[in-house]
Amino acid sequence: MTRLLSALLLTCVTVLAALRPANTAAETWVMGAMEDFAPFNYMDNGTFTGIDVQIMDEAAALIGVTLDHRPVPWKRMLLDFEGGKFDGVFQLTPTTARFEKWHLTGPLRTTRSVYVTRADSPLQDIRSPAELDGLVVGLVAGFTYEESFDSNPAIRREMSQDDFNNIRKLLLGRSDVIVGGHATLAYTARQLNAWDKLRVLPTPLVELGRYAAFPRTAEGAEKARRLQQALDEMHASGRIQEIMRSALNR
Repeated sequence: MTRLLSALLLTCVTVLAALRPANTAAETWVMGAMEDFAPFNYMDNGTFTGIDVQIMDEAAALIGVTLDHRPVPWKRMLLDFEGGKFDGVFQLTPTTARFEKWHLTGPLRTTRSVYVTRADSPLQDIRSPAELDGLVVGLVAGFTYEESFDSNPAIRREMSQDDFNNIRKLLLGRSDVIVGGHATLAYTARQLNAWDKLRVLPTPLVELGRYAAFPRTAEGAEKARRLQQALDEMHASGRIQEIMRSALNR
């Protein structure tokens, strides 16, 4: 009986393999991403990893796609994307202009952008950008934070190339307060052994999703539709929340 069942199982597998379409080789999408944005995407012993990388890889696997990640500096990533070098990019803050320009898919996750100051600062809270008057605000060049904040000409900006330098400038007194994603700033500050020297203000600037983008073409629209379906499934099952908890609670 056991041999009979084994033979039947082998036959079924063989039949299914024969019925599988010949073009089942996984598609590959070339995806641009910021090269150093821990804990969401970063290099670890030569492997590109992180929360968003894992979310994107698992979503792609659900639709039979393999992602060829191309981690590069943020500004270059956007330029290369517009130049047609990537099939898509992630993780973008949503803006009206980006929704009009590209097919945005998501959110992958939600980010709470916060104000952070030195632990000994007299600042207690910032409830609106109007309260930034007279303060130097540290930001990362090329990043989008929130549309009204980004377009406010009255904000005195101290620009940095990344969150590491943004935090260093804050500690050196070159800025009074910095803005960034809570998880990213906390991770970076701990890498610098500086988290106990900083304080997160109670009121966040904004809480927004982070998106993947594809060109506004028929092919881009189809990729966006398929990825959206996979992301919706992962949100509904709780998988994305599980990935976030597992990574941030280490």
